[in-house]
Amino acid sequence: MSGFDSYDAGLAEAILVNHDGQGGLPGFLGVRAVEVGPGRLVCALDARADLLNPFGSMHGGVVSALVDHVLGAVVYPLIERGAWAATTEFKLNLLAAVREGEVTAEASVVSLTRRTAVVRIDVTNGGRLVAIGQGTVLITSPRAGDQGGGGS
Repeated sequence: MSGFDSYDAGLAEAILVNHDGQGGLPGFLGVRAVEVGPGRLVCALDARADLLNPFGSMHGGVVSALVDHVLGAVVYPLIERGAWAATTEFKLNLLAAVREGEVTAEASVVSLTRRTAVVRIDVTNGGRLVAIGQGTVLITSPRAGDQGGGGS
């Protein structure tokens, strides 16, 4: 989808530049922003040994956390500053095991209204599709005094 009239290029650039060093679960996982554009966000993380299950493949919860992160973050450059995007639901199909290398999640906004966004996420590892997700985020209006975007 293109033609997002409300695209905030400055906020998108801030997401790209300031993504490293973030806290919380994305920070622990080492999620980094790779590319951002109108209605599109690409983030990646490395399949470290501490993110693998006892059978040597990346835990599905890590993939799920990456998907949830990009699902919410992709809409911030499209919504009013100070508004909040909260994941309300998503479905994730895990297609193949990840054992090593970089895992990349590409989020694309499929539909955007004042109150909701539907987002599709393709997750790849070494050029191979390993998961597909789709979800919905609820967009809440800024409260008086809110300055910046929230998080997912």
